[in-house]
Amino acid sequence: MQTLPWREGRGLTAVLFRKGTASLSVHIWRSIARLIYLIFKHIWPYRKNVILKNLAICFPELSNAETAGLADRYYRHLADLIIEPFLVRKLSPQDLAKFVSYGNQSVLHQLIKEKKDIVLMVSHYGNWEYLFSLPLLTDCNVLAAYSPVSNRMLNEKLKGLRSRFGVKLVPKTHWYRSVINWQDTKPAIFINIADQRPADAGKHVIQFFRHNTYIQTGAARMAIRRNSAVVYLDVQQRGVNKYNFRFNLLVKDAARMTETEIMKLYYAELEKSIKRQPELWLWSHNRWKFGFPGALPQKHINVDSAKSVRQS
Repeated sequence: MQTLPWREGRGLTAVLFRKGTASLSVHIWRSIARLIYLIFKHIWPYRKNVILKNLAICFPELSNAETAGLADRYYRHLADLIIEPFLVRKLSPQDLAKFVSYGNQSVLHQLIKEKKDIVLMVSHYGNWEYLFSLPLLTDCNVLAAYSPVSNRMLNEKLKGLRSRFGVKLVPKTHWYRSVINWQDTKPAIFINIADQRPADAGKHVIQFFRHNTYIQTGAARMAIRRNSAVVYLDVQQRGVNKYNFRFNLLVKDAARMTETEIMKLYYAELEKSIKRQPELWLWSHNRWKFGFPGALPQKHINVDSAKSVRQS
């Protein structure tokens, strides 16, 4: 049986650890993920229309059977994504390293040595929540936006889990202003999930999977205002619930480029990541809700062999 990388703590997990049967905890969470996957597959096909529509847009060369198979793999990933925060919530830094590893760390270390702030461009790809461990890599400020939840106790619990290694959390509504006005003697890493759909059809458009796509450019705008470096976070799954993060430098001095130029570099990298392990992207997000500012995709979209494509 696989050795469980949980540290000793309180409650049931601590008891299991002391008895040498802690691997049962991982087994339980993975069993829950399997149950969630089966619910998605057979009972509640969560946003299946949106998923199949997005897959048809990005991979028109796939047959209907291949598209359905990719959607099935996405449901497996989504189920894992749901349970992973609970699976790793009490890991020590040493044990967490068994689930998340970082490659090409020299990119960060060199920029920080040069006193450069870093806008880290992340995506809805893999498990971005694992980045709460980023402060363990280097002695600098790490800031991230979060969306507060209405339940105060739950909100504080989630903040505690995400900030326990030193990430400074900023409410999403204050994020842009906080980044622009941030001042400290040490450099900072600003974590931005940069593949968000804009609130409505906007003026910024790039080619993404061969289609003109509306984008948000807030992350690039922050980087230009601070003349920071821009780094892309590449993610690769290396096992069940296990990820490798790699840092790729996109721009060293953002003020020398435009927002659209920076975002083109980012989306080119994201497209390569998605093509490598496509099931890891958040296909249930209605990314093309506002359509295309150019030609529509040519492939007919068959949803569950079926009836209609409804946007949500």
